[in-house]
Amino acid sequence: MPVYKDDNTGKWYFSTRYKDVYGNNKRKMKRGFTTKREAKSSEASFLNDVNEGFSDSNTYDYIFNHYLEHTDLRPKTKRRKQNEYKKHIQDKFGHINMNKITQNQCQEFRKYLMNNIKSTNSARTIWSGFKVVINYANKYFGLRSDPTISIKPIPRVKPKPKYMLREEFDDRINEIEEQDYRELFTLMFYTGMRIGEAMALVWEDYNKYKKEISINKTMDITNRTIYPRAKTESSEDIVPLPKFINNMLDERYQREKQANKYFNEKSFFVFGGLAPKHYSHVHKKFQKVFPEYNIHVLRHSYASYLANNGVDIFVLQSLMRHSQITETMGTYSHLYTEKKHDAISIFDK
Repeated sequence: MPVYKDDNTGKWYFSTRYKDVYGNNKRKMKRGFTTKREAKSSEASFLNDVNEGFSDSNTYDYIFNHYLEHTDLRPKTKRRKQNEYKKHIQDKFGHINMNKITQNQCQEFRKYLMNNIKSTNSARTIWSGFKVVINYANKYFGLRSDPTISIKPIPRVKPKPKYMLREEFDDRINEIEEQDYRELFTLMFYTGMRIGEAMALVWEDYNKYKKEISINKTMDITNRTIYPRAKTESSEDIVPLPKFINNMLDERYQREKQANKYFNEKSFFVFGGLAPKHYSHVHKKFQKVFPEYNIHVLRHSYASYLANNGVDIFVLQSLMRHSQITETMGTYSHLYTEKKHDAISIFDK
């Protein structure tokens, strides 16, 4: 197909007709090429995508980028996948047609990850991301065989979660001078909320009469972006509040409402005001008082306290907002040892 030169700019462009996926006649024009060759190459690439865009003869690179563009991923997740791809996958598979990837290549890639990535869980994450693109090609690009199907998965290493006792938390939290941070950490300890969920709260999410908080969004702590959905589908739920936490929030609500001229329940953050707090500040305050813990330990401590005080594991699953009971059991079943002894004591009666 011919390409054209713009007399006004001296740049080249192409203009071509094609049929879209619905069979409708369309025209594609793209400008700004320095040379005629660049314009022709771009036009040829575009037409190839139109004609063979959903073929397993496309490269891994093409299908990876198609996956990123057409999958509903959070920006944070997309950035992580792009970084993992560029660092570990692109030079090995990016140029290979998807239907030419072999089992031996995949086996060598697994070996590379196990030998070069210090964390087994990080290696597992990269391997899973690699397989996701292959599964995507199988579903949307007609890939007939999965070259990874007979390769042993990289195992998940689940460390035993750290947690602090309620007495320890109640004693040490008073070392934090600023009331904002003291109340933020207290809310997290006694509700099991994640940091992104707590920092995304606006006053509209709080109901003092029902003594509960609605979790329906989260904050990306790297850039303070609020996403209008929880971390997972199961995370979007109601969190019940102990009476003393409800009283703490009610008092905070009254203070904030009186102190701020532009107070609005729909847009005023529970911790931050017109804008959420910076996570770097939150992290710094937490580490000053709890240097041996990370902030997620508050969530583990909440679950551990409930488990140690006899809360049924299925109720714990609901309170933790886990999608599967296996997630709850895999993390906290070791805390139910006493329950097992209580159950088996029936034989001694």
